[in-house]
Amino acid sequence: MSKVWLPHCYQRTAISFLLSNPKSGLFLDPGLGKTSTSLSAIKILKAADEIKGVLMIAPLRVTYSVWPSEITKWSNFQGITHTILHDKTKKTLWGPKKDIYLINPEGLKWLHEELLSGLKQGKKCPFDTLWIDESTKFKSHESSRFGYVCDMLPLFKRRHIMTGTPSPKSLLDLWSQAFILDEGEHLGHNFHRFRATHFESNDWDKYSWNIKDFAADKIHDLIAPLVLEMSAEDHLDMPDLVFNNIYVELPTKAMKYYKQMEKEFFIELDGLEASAEAAAQVSMKCHQIANGQVYEDVPDDLDDTEIRAFKRTRKTIFVHKAKIEALADLIDELNGKPILIAYNFKHDLEALRKLLGNDIPYIGSGVTPVKSKQIENDWNAGKIPVLLGHPASMGHGLNLQDSGNDVCWFSETWNLEEYEQFYRRVYRQGVKGNTVRVHHLIAKDTVDEAMMMRLGERSKDQQDLRSALKAYRARVMS
Repeated sequence: MSKVWLPHCYQRTAISFLLSNPKSGLFLDPGLGKTSTSLSAIKILKAADEIKGVLMIAPLRVTYSVWPSEITKWSNFQGITHTILHDKTKKTLWGPKKDIYLINPEGLKWLHEELLSGLKQGKKCPFDTLWIDESTKFKSHESSRFGYVCDMLPLFKRRHIMTGTPSPKSLLDLWSQAFILDEGEHLGHNFHRFRATHFESNDWDKYSWNIKDFAADKIHDLIAPLVLEMSAEDHLDMPDLVFNNIYVELPTKAMKYYKQMEKEFFIELDGLEASAEAAAQVSMKCHQIANGQVYEDVPDDLDDTEIRAFKRTRKTIFVHKAKIEALADLIDELNGKPILIAYNFKHDLEALRKLLGNDIPYIGSGVTPVKSKQIENDWNAGKIPVLLGHPASMGHGLNLQDSGNDVCWFSETWNLEEYEQFYRRVYRQGVKGNTVRVHHLIAKDTVDEAMMMRLGERSKDQQDLRSALKAYRARVMS
């Protein structure tokens, strides 16, 4: 039998904020219950006849698993009707009215075209409220998904966004998210003008932009009225969080290959070629070498179809097993305690499963939402001692706090959002043992160290933003 959902005090604050601000955002850490908080607000708005329907845009896994399960979990919300606009169910857009229409960002092209066609035929749009779960999926003002949403904005009298990592790369990430809410009222109507006002670039190609002196405080002040910020540490009894850097020394031969790649953008191993023609590609190649393997190069004379076919079967060049051995030592040290391991490349996954067994479960490309939900349940039931996961596939919608306290980054990442969201699958209220340990396998004197340093810089920028928003809210409420 379903239980009654009783909001915490901080959730009541969030509900009140949503109800009082038709165009607003919630910057909430994972674990603070933003899904149930939103459902409560939606239920109140529906009961008051303030809205007719909600378009809910969320990551694929969250669309299929989190929102439907949260609706059925609590008796309060079981009267809320919903449908997923995907594949065969897309026809339900013009079918019987629902309270919530769920779709993932990849489906927006279809939705945009379907709405345009239907409205021209005189059909009535079934929703008048926009809700975006994980709004950083729209942080790029140049993305097609942002363009589709902007075209649809006149349909929505209410707009709400939610995320726990509002500026994973820089404060530039905020502009498009704020624009979805207010169409430029707070951060300006033009991205390039916003960037020129608050940022400067020393690059001739204007690729890298740095915040101007005192501009961060100005942006914090501009965005503050739009959003409510809440941190898990302020409202929940959170476990201790310990970071453990495990430095791995590459073998002499492997380091020679690595330095050659850095210097010449080229290496040759066992007759196979692996080169990089741009700085970003060099970084990627160096990252692969630091992990232990690297993809062979795509030949220059292939067309697009042949390139796709080649990538499906291209060989992986073995470089070293130093990281794999360090991971094996860590697993032995844990002595059977469950561990969640982050990987990046397909060859990382293959190497890890070769070490740990090909039956080791993983959540990544090719794993369906239904399968990942089963893996989540098995992990929480203590049936899985080692779980592999790609951060892009596990960043949202999975609760893994019921089994295991250890997270390991076999492959480091530049992406702060994926980094924080990944370890927060375990770092949640109620985790057993009251301590979560995040281990990093770092190849010494390689790009791994630069990636860790960059994560630290981005984390500080985001923390500054959240602290400023919190201070603003305290002043307003005092």
